[in-house]
Order: sequence, then C-alpha cells, then structure tokens
Amino acid sequence: MKKYLSLIILILIIMLSGCNKKIENEVKVILPSGTPLIAVGDLLDEENVKYDIVSGADLLTSALVSKSHDVVILPLTAGMKLYLNGSSNYKLHSMITFGNTYIVSRDSTSLDSIVDVNEKDILAYGQNNTPDIILKASLEANDVKANITYVAGVGDIIPYFVCNDLTECKAPSYILSAEPTITTLELKYNLKLNVLSLSNLISNVNDIPQAAIFVNPDAEHKDDIKILLEKIEKNINDLNKNTDEYVKRIINKNSYFEKLGEDILKRSIPRSNIKFMLASENQDVVINYCNLLNKYNNKILAGKVVDEKIYY
Repeated sequence: MKKYLSLIILILIIMLSGCNKKIENEVKVILPSGTPLIAVGDLLDEENVKYDIVSGADLLTSALVSKSHDVVILPLTAGMKLYLNGSSNYKLHSMITFGNTYIVSRDSTSLDSIVDVNEKDILAYGQNNTPDIILKASLEANDVKANITYVAGVGDIIPYFVCNDLTECKAPSYILSAEPTITTLELKYNLKLNVLSLSNLISNVNDIPQAAIFVNPDAEHKDDIKILLEKIEKNINDLNKNTDEYVKRIINKNSYFEKLGEDILKRSIPRSNIKFMLASENQDVVINYCNLLNKYNNKILAGKVVDEKIYY
C-alpha cells in the first residue's frame, strides 16, 4: 500500500513540476483578439513571453512571412495558404478553436432546425471564407436553400439585428453569428434568441478548426517554446473545467476582457468551442478541412491539400 501511495505522490510531483516549468528566454507570440485571446488569457502575464495582440489578418500573415515571432496564432486557413504557396515554413502545432459558427434568430422566429431557414433570408459575414463556407456546406448537406446577404465582419451584424420600434431599420429574421457576439446580443441588448450550431451539420466533418498555433521551426529557444505550448494546453483545459474561476482570473489582464465583462465571458465561453487538439495526431481533421475549403472556395488553398511536412 505504501509503495502505491509513494508512486501516486511521485506522479503528482512530476505533473505539477511540468506545469510549473519556467520559460527562461523570451518567446514572442502574435495573435488576434477574440476567442484565441480568451484561449490564452490566463497566460498573458507569463514571465518571458511577449504578446502582440492585433486586429485583422495582415499583421498575422506578415509575421509568418517575416519570421518576426516564435509562435503565431491565426486562422488555420491563412497559415496553410502561406505554407502551400511557399511564403512560410512555419509548422502547424495545434488547433485551439473549432466550429464557433451559429445561425441565430429572435425568440419569436422559429429555429428548431436548419430546415426553418429554407427559402428565408440570412444576414451573414465573411463571404467566401470559413464562416460562409460552414454556412453554405451546412445548407447543402441538409438540402436547404436560403437567400444570403453579407456584411464584412461578425460585429457589423449587430446594428442590423438590434433594430426596435424606435429605429427605422428592420431586423433580419436570421443571422450568421459567433461567440462572444451572440452572448453580447443576449445580455447587453436583452434579446431572447434561438441559437443553432452549424458545427455538426456537415456530412463527414465532425470538427471544423478555426484558430491554430503555428511555430517557427528555426526559432532559437525551442525548449522554452515547448514549455509555452504545454502551458497553453493546460490553460485551455482549465478554461473548460472551471469557466467561472478562469474568467475571474483573466478579467483584468486585458482591456478586451474588461470590455466584454465577466457575465458575457462566462456565458459565451462554453459556446466558443475552445479546445486543444494536436495537429500531428489529428491529420484527418486538417485534411477534411482542406477538402471542405477546396469544395466551396478553391482559391483559398488553390485546390491543394497540406502534406505531412507542415506538422510541428
């Protein structure tokens, strides 16, 4: 009995020491705001890690081309595109956000299944990019046709959807949206909503990866990068195990969190589909995603599929 107890204690010590490893040399990370930032939120004050938090894709893709950062978190599509056209040799380590794409209606408008939007109007965003591709694939897989109009980004939909009797606009019956925008509509604008996830409505596709972690294979301090990646994995596990405590820890670590507020963060995280998935162990997920992109917009990857050399 004592031997088993000693073994358990030893395992716990090893596990805890692994989680508490220190990053000795500076690791530079660039990432977008939104759910990827939430995914690493409790690591923003990690010693010897320099975070550059940006808006838009231009600075993220520039980082891959210029090799300015050790770790780049960005849409998987962007990282694969640069790899396939020879502009980047960054390696795909993991995927951290999935299927954060929903059809939403007000409570008074039926949305029990995707069939309810047949021949209806949907206000969407991200035309010909991942959110739009997920929408189109979901409609096609369920033999549903809809009239889709577009705005530039998910936040641009809000002014159209919060119409009321005091405004001159007419709110669309259905919108394409994502977290934390959906929870913002519910809590900030006091809207009662129907929310339908599109993540499981596409034939032969179970996981739709969105944000991914790419690593510079020529980075100087690989051991420190490894420690950071392990910390990110643990952080995401903690995020999902105890969301409320996680939000309390991160709320003052970035103005983005403060602006959203605790209530929106707590409610939106479970629907944000943040999870950690090693890419090398889930190559089928990446390949299926490539095939999905090539079917609905073959300009993104030029009809190509990534090979095994992309994995870190």
